[in-house]
Amino acid sequence: MNTTPELSRSRPWGLIALLLSVLAWGALLLGVLAFAASFRPPGDGNNGVQAVQYWMLGALITLVLSFVGSLVAMVMAWRRRRGAVCAAIAGALLVMLVSLVMIVIGSSWG
Repeated sequence: MNTTPELSRSRPWGLIALLLSVLAWGALLLGVLAFAASFRPPGDGNNGVQAVQYWMLGALITLVLSFVGSLVAMVMAWRRRRGAVCAAIAGALLVMLVSLVMIVIGSSWG
């Protein structure tokens, strides 16, 4: 009994892509908030960074995994024709996320 093809066709891939892209934005927000919370007064040492390093690492891992998962779900949505509109919205959200990250990285180098 092979039910894998039927299960993959019946899933709402566009909605999954959209939810994963929203999760990626949430992970970015959590990472930024954790980074901002790590700032301490001068001379306080690096205790602030050590206190939130696991939050930042968890946010980064969640960001990467949800980003890749959203890309895969978008491709599945377009190929299976299951939620192409939601997949397009998810793609737009991911493009905006990458653009924001590139703007921040580019502004820090200049």
